[in-house]
Amino acid sequence: MNWLTKGYAAWPMMIAPVLMLLLLIKERELIRDPRRGANFSQVIKIVSCLFLLPNVFAAIGYNSFAVVSVLSSLTILVADRHLKRQARA
Repeated sequence: MNWLTKGYAAWPMMIAPVLMLLLLIKERELIRDPRRGANFSQVIKIVSCLFLLPNVFAAIGYNSFAVVSVLSSLTILVADRHLKRQARA
């Protein structure tokens, strides 16, 4: 069990929100169309919230790179609302 370190769990958890942000930017048209992208919007917000709390703890105790993940998660939550508001207008 010496090979199993914190990094095996922490790094994928810190990289996932950044990749989700890139996916959100690439597929932002799905959020603007509520008929096609309602499930996409809900899933990406829920997963972003799930990654937010562990990354806050990782930023405090493990690695400062987790701050980028926290900011990515918060950006996803704010951008989703902003894109939906733009679509309604």
